[in-house]
Amino acid sequence: MAESSKYNGSSGLTNSGVGRTTSEFDWTEDEEESLRVLKLGGALGIFMLLAYLAYDERLLGTHAPGTNLHWLILAATCLFFGLMWTQSFKRHWKLWILAYNLVLISTFILISRETGDPESRFIAIMLCPLATAAFVSWGPRWQFAMAVTAVAGYAAGEYLVPIQSQFAVYRWMGLVAAMIFAQYTSIFIERYRRRLMKQVEDLEEAARFRQTQIATMAHDIRSPVAALSGYVNLIEDTDTDPEERKDLLGRIGSTAWNMDLVVSNVLDYYEAQDSDIVATAVELDPNQLLAEVADDCALQARRRRLNLRVEISPLPACKLDGRHFQRIVRNMVAYAIGRTATGEVALRAGMRNDAIAIEVTDGGATLTQEQLDALFQRPNRNGDRGAARGLGLYIARAMAEAVGGRTGARFADGRRGLTLVVEFPLDAPDLKARIL
Repeated sequence: MAESSKYNGSSGLTNSGVGRTTSEFDWTEDEEESLRVLKLGGALGIFMLLAYLAYDERLLGTHAPGTNLHWLILAATCLFFGLMWTQSFKRHWKLWILAYNLVLISTFILISRETGDPESRFIAIMLCPLATAAFVSWGPRWQFAMAVTAVAGYAAGEYLVPIQSQFAVYRWMGLVAAMIFAQYTSIFIERYRRRLMKQVEDLEEAARFRQTQIATMAHDIRSPVAALSGYVNLIEDTDTDPEERKDLLGRIGSTAWNMDLVVSNVLDYYEAQDSDIVATAVELDPNQLLAEVADDCALQARRRRLNLRVEISPLPACKLDGRHFQRIVRNMVAYAIGRTATGEVALRAGMRNDAIAIEVTDGGATLTQEQLDALFQRPNRNGDRGAARGLGLYIARAMAEAVGGRTGARFADGRRGLTLVVEFPLDAPDLKARIL
């Protein structure tokens, strides 16, 4: 939604920002834009009334019937135009517009009584709702009220000031058609305006989310970089014994492994914000890919003084994206390693219901059901789930869905620990999944 702003007739704009003022009633940017368009329409209306008055005086004479009422309409329009700059008008601007149109309709009915001309009042009454639909962004409800006012005014004119004409039925048909056209125009504009507002909201939300995530990811990367710098300084210290050097090298390797995963996930995430994750599915041997990932993750587990237990049953050849397949498993194992302080992490793979099923179980802390349900969801813009591990599961879900797979999570035995699950079809079509 457009940011709300408030108007104060005495103080004008305050230091709260451009377009924001202080008063007891709200005045939004949308209403301000509507008022600008209305001022343009008011100026155009005054010009048309002047042309109408000049033509009548030239054709009928200065003292022709209805001339004084013509001047009254012009004066009322100028007054209405001047009221647009006042605080009272902004407070009830829609009601003011409806009241002005009622005055306009009534005056043209009086003019028709003086001139005996049914055309002028018909044209004026028909143009009122058309003009409001074009120049006034006040929504379908107020436009309907304008249509009711116009029809009621025309009916009153036909009853109180009857003018015989063989085209009366045609005028009624034209008036009703104009009302319907104006109403549908108002509905269309309102829907289009809401759609634009929704798009603006989405863009603003995406901008806020990206800003938060960039800050969070910068922290995720900056901390390991600082740790690497400290580890290198310790290694360069001549007083460091060989056992400490070995431990420091392991820490450096673990930090670099995590950083590589963080950077890869961040790049994939921001690429997917502008397009889709497209999987290039080819025939491959999942056993070989799993063995490579298991070896890589086992080394990382040892650096963290954990054991990675691998139980992989022979898997048939399948059609998957190899890079995505390895990234999904790495992200899941990395999440499990990060949650586990001591003990082991289990990686299992096998066939289930004609699909490749991979499970990763850890011994970390117990999660709530709400946390469990949100594991594979997009990290929120507040950054509390913006850590690398949370983003990794999100990327894993998107990549799995790109080849028709699915992800899930459940509590491990005894509700302590967590089991992450991903399943892939054996013959996945070339699909794409947008990160949502």
